[in-house]
Amino acid sequence: MTAGPGSDVLLVMPPVSEAVQFPYLSLPQLTAAWTAQGYRVVCSDLNLEYVTAVLRRQPAAGVRADAPVGDRERPERSGHGGAGQRPVAKEVFRHVSERYRQTHGRRLLERSRDRTSGFDQEVAIRAMVRYVTQQATQDGWALPGPVPMSRLDDLVLAGSTGWSAHWGAERLDALLNEHRPRVLAFSIPFFSQLVPTLVLCRLLKQRRPGLRIAVGGPTVQMWEKTLRAEVAAARFVDHWCLGHGEDRLREILDGPAAPGLRPPPSERQRGPARAAEAAGLSDGFVLSEQPMPDFGPFDFADYSNQAHQFPYRLTVGCFWGKCTFCSYGNRYYDARAFQQISPEVAATHLVALASRLGITDVAVADENTGLRHLLRVMRAVRERGASLTFRVRARLEPELADPEFCEQLYELGCVQVSAGYETAQQDILDSLRKGQDSRHAELAVRNMTAAGITTNLSFMDGYAHPAAAEGHRDTVEVIQRHAEHMGLDTMQLLVAEPGSHLWESRRRQSGGEYLITNEGLAFAAGRVGGALLDEPATEEARQRLLRMTVEAVPDAERSTRPDLTLRPGATGVSAPAAAPVTAGARARPRFGVALDAVKAQWFLVDVVWPRMAVLPPGVERTADGRLTAEDPQARSWLSRMVEKRLLVWEQPGLERAT
Repeated sequence: MTAGPGSDVLLVMPPVSEAVQFPYLSLPQLTAAWTAQGYRVVCSDLNLEYVTAVLRRQPAAGVRADAPVGDRERPERSGHGGAGQRPVAKEVFRHVSERYRQTHGRRLLERSRDRTSGFDQEVAIRAMVRYVTQQATQDGWALPGPVPMSRLDDLVLAGSTGWSAHWGAERLDALLNEHRPRVLAFSIPFFSQLVPTLVLCRLLKQRRPGLRIAVGGPTVQMWEKTLRAEVAAARFVDHWCLGHGEDRLREILDGPAAPGLRPPPSERQRGPARAAEAAGLSDGFVLSEQPMPDFGPFDFADYSNQAHQFPYRLTVGCFWGKCTFCSYGNRYYDARAFQQISPEVAATHLVALASRLGITDVAVADENTGLRHLLRVMRAVRERGASLTFRVRARLEPELADPEFCEQLYELGCVQVSAGYETAQQDILDSLRKGQDSRHAELAVRNMTAAGITTNLSFMDGYAHPAAAEGHRDTVEVIQRHAEHMGLDTMQLLVAEPGSHLWESRRRQSGGEYLITNEGLAFAAGRVGGALLDEPATEEARQRLLRMTVEAVPDAERSTRPDLTLRPGATGVSAPAAAPVTAGARARPRFGVALDAVKAQWFLVDVVWPRMAVLPPGVERTADGRLTAEDPQARSWLSRMVEKRLLVWEQPGLERAT
């Protein structure tokens, strides 16, 4: 946190987002640009603080969030002795999971930031995501779906009363009191941050009517017109940044934009401020002239990342820009605003940042990095005597069909490529103007894997195309055929986002803004946009994707999911140790698994991958929280729990505290 009262701008990354691997790049990038222009900037990663607060939260005095399940709930008869009755499974999970968070939340945070803890870090990060999602949903900060756009005002009102709203408003109020900024600016890259931001704007305006609030980021660029036309809570925002934020602060603070609430465009004359908004991405921004990001306000040790890396951008926009579903690429393509940074400028920045931060792994934050441009940047870095590794998002470009090109990428430092595979059905790819050959995509993945580059792939469904079901089958077959080569990024429904060519096509066919979310498939509903299919067809596509998360899981992903069995013959992964045959063998819950009782019935509960098991007769609990058994049937149960990765055998001399 940058200190010192009397600042010009308080720049905030609001909740709720899973972007806690490192400081989201807009904050250090805008901090550097605005500081270079002479402004006093204070940064707050409120999203990171929210995650920490959720994990550390304790119930209010006199309130038992882990109270036993009430007797009025209909119990189920237990097949085992002891309790005689047991409560409904989902209630057991909820109560035990909450007790686990209260008891182990701080340790989950510590493990999520500890890259030496191996699989425990993976467990802790996923637990963190689950608890944050649960809290946001409980407090009305998570978008239910599908939902009409007109309901956002109801969501903002409902989301203004819970713990999350109280915590966020109090935290921002304290920052505003301390730093007294001339404007509060929210950077909003994800739709999941929209309702929380509008809630905070509403609450802060009630407390501070004269506070000036600005919003910017990809979500604002996509949804501004619809929000201002249909959502009353949008009136709490004074300034909408629709272009690159680097040059917008000057116009807000020192230009013609007046303080106070701005009326919608239909109620005022188009002036210089609106002209700046209308320019959008064609606003004179020059990528190669921007200063390198300022990470000074941030402590990387506070972030949860399995790789020690810092973010950097090599491009804005997309050189292809034609995929009909991609609002970001389409908007830059239509505005002719795509840019690539000079390799010399990038190399100078990267070498300096690596030296300053003590980090040599670069997370390239572009939506789509041109791989030949990446090669030029990596060569320029090597020419300066530095050896950095790079992780990028890119298209499955034709050059990847050449094994030597992939080897060259790896030798110069590219260790990971994330790409949108989407589907193996060529007709669907062509209908989306993806510009990708399905057979070439398979070859590209094999070549990158052979060269040593990890691939993380995204897949979609929900196409308004007669071959959608066939495309699903073809895609499942491809994943299963190349399970050892592929890594998984996301599986999501195709939605129409504003600014995309798909959205414009949909608008010509349909009225109202009925939002489809990726609830159940991605964090905090994932991508949100207009519906392309009717409700039954959308749900059918969602169910196909949910089945894929079990049936078509690459080996790398499967090895980190205890809820799935390992694929026979998979390389690089090992099954749990075979069960000891001796009586008295001891097992302990794996990290992230609770051993707890509800209504005198004992359970094993996996709080990350929701699963439960009831302790059967013959399994004994020891004073130190271990399980043991003398009876062969009970020992067999322990063995099955080890195979399911709920328990681990305790080996003398190798015991690790959990």
